[in-house]
Amino acid sequence: MRLKTYRGQLLLSIKTTTAILIRRYGTKYTAKITSTSPTGRTVSAKVTPPQPLPTDSRGYALPRRQLICKATQILLQTHRTPQKLLDPTDPFLCLQNYLSAFSISLTPNEASEILKSLNSPSLALRFFHFCPSLSPDFHHDCFTYSRIILILSKSNLPDRLHLVRSIVLEMERNGVRGSISTVNILIGFYEGSEDLQNCIGLIKKWGLRMTGYTYKCLVQAYLRSRNTEKGFGVYLEMKKKGHMLDIFAYNMLLDALVKDSEVDDAYKVFEDMKRKHCEPDEYTYTIMIRMTGKIGKPDESLELFEEMLNKGYSPNLIAYNTMIQALANARMVDKAILLFSKMVENECRPSEFTYSVILLLLATERKLHKLDEVVEVSKKYMSRSIYAYLVRTLKKLGHASEAHRLFCNMWNCHERGGIGMRVCRCWSVYAVLVKQQRPLTLWVKFTRKE
Repeated sequence: MRLKTYRGQLLLSIKTTTAILIRRYGTKYTAKITSTSPTGRTVSAKVTPPQPLPTDSRGYALPRRQLICKATQILLQTHRTPQKLLDPTDPFLCLQNYLSAFSISLTPNEASEILKSLNSPSLALRFFHFCPSLSPDFHHDCFTYSRIILILSKSNLPDRLHLVRSIVLEMERNGVRGSISTVNILIGFYEGSEDLQNCIGLIKKWGLRMTGYTYKCLVQAYLRSRNTEKGFGVYLEMKKKGHMLDIFAYNMLLDALVKDSEVDDAYKVFEDMKRKHCEPDEYTYTIMIRMTGKIGKPDESLELFEEMLNKGYSPNLIAYNTMIQALANARMVDKAILLFSKMVENECRPSEFTYSVILLLLATERKLHKLDEVVEVSKKYMSRSIYAYLVRTLKKLGHASEAHRLFCNMWNCHERGGIGMRVCRCWSVYAVLVKQQRPLTLWVKFTRKE
């Protein structure tokens, strides 16, 4: 190897018989020539060292994006297709060789960004445990711990709960103080009451202050674990401290209270929503209508339904079914049919559950003659499956003549039935004829009509 000068430039001459892989330097240096020997064979140069890593306003080193992309590329390429590389070794060994060749040390912020870029949770966990071996000065901080906890909590790994618990224990063992974001991630992931209590313990141990979002996560976590009492207790605590839930959390709490028959608490939460300027939506009204219908207050259910309409909300199928169910519980036949007509008029397709509620109401009140009105109103939505369901239900309720009459209507409206329709027709008519002792000629009439 010889150093030559040509027109003021330094040239590096390499003579070798073997092929040499040429790579670029990872860091560029700027040098200024200060002196040259009389022969020109030696020079003196002043090299300006590279600037230190730039930092943000809080003093944290800004991540080097090019380094993050390169490290992620090495890990993913070696992890996916090691047979295509010249050196099919462990991806972390390749990364270590790359960093050591340029004397580069990763910062915790850069490690967090690399973790975020890895689309494999298992690979991310291996990289997380590998980072401390890259440099004796590397130590995970609360950001990298929060990042790996978030990745594991969203993964499909079968032992993700155990892995998250082990990461939290490692944090405490290493004396790393987590942030409130770390606790929020844990609360959103945990479902057991014991784990949630541990999260509250971490808040006290790390000297953190619960935010409104933390309270909301804790309320929802208790509700997911079917612990409505604890969830409502956290809600009362956050209300004292001036925090409020969003509409989704309010609806979740209301639904849990209604399912547990906590009527008084549900009324309190509903009133709190209005006072806290959190406008109830159609799902909120549906929950309250279901509750008032169950406790025998149909007039209040109607008031809530009218209030929902006056606020410009368009009821969906669930809202209509809930209101019809409330009217059916109060045995209000005419109002139930009127609401059913409004439902069809507003282009909301009734479901099998809608017909079942109205049919049972008419059968209980002995007003099955109004079933023709229901069928006529919803003629454009009547299908073979709905007809067949109504016929079967009428048979089970012991109303053979009504089932026979409805079947005749069905067959006249759907003459070109398929195989399933013919089977349903034969069995339905056969059961009705046997129950009513109809003459055989009527049976032959139906079997030959096609």
